[in-house]
Amino acid sequence: MSNFKENAILLGGEMWFHSDQCYFDLPVSATSLYAIELPSVGGQTLFCDCYKPYEDLPDDIKAKLVGRVVLNVYDYQSNNRYMKSTERTKGAPSAVHPVVRTHPETGRKSLFINRLMTDYTLDMDTAESTELLEYLFDHIEQGEYIYDHTWQPGDLFVWDNRCTLHARTDFDLNERRLLRRYALEGDRSV
Repeated sequence: MSNFKENAILLGGEMWFHSDQCYFDLPVSATSLYAIELPSVGGQTLFCDCYKPYEDLPDDIKAKLVGRVVLNVYDYQSNNRYMKSTERTKGAPSAVHPVVRTHPETGRKSLFINRLMTDYTLDMDTAESTELLEYLFDHIEQGEYIYDHTWQPGDLFVWDNRCTLHARTDFDLNERRLLRRYALEGDRSV
């Protein structure tokens, strides 16, 4: 993963919290990043625990989430949930997953939604879906659930993509940022 490619537009800036390839039927189960070149300021990765935010939800919200599913979309033209529409995202990779996922190994429940790619809640009107998702995104992204990792060359970070979100902070595009990424094939969300 880099912000420099020969004959290409520089890729950088802030990236909202997300789960890798949640727009596939089988999102990756784990991801790793290995730091090679880093900007002098910014470009950190924020990691968010999604078990604890679920556990801390009020019981009435948990009840509202039972059986709910969402559409996750990766729109290459505008990866911004506030600009998605059925027409704009037609043909974009997408997958339906439960709002609350049970981890296949731990049996624990976690929220499996993210601000970057979760578009809307199925079987809910648009206004109600937006209100619920905004509440959940704000809840998940509270500081108490987040670890902010400032990279050093040689750092290796591995996380469970099924119960962890990650985001990137902004950095100067005139400086190089290069990390090697590996992802492990996942399983169906339940």
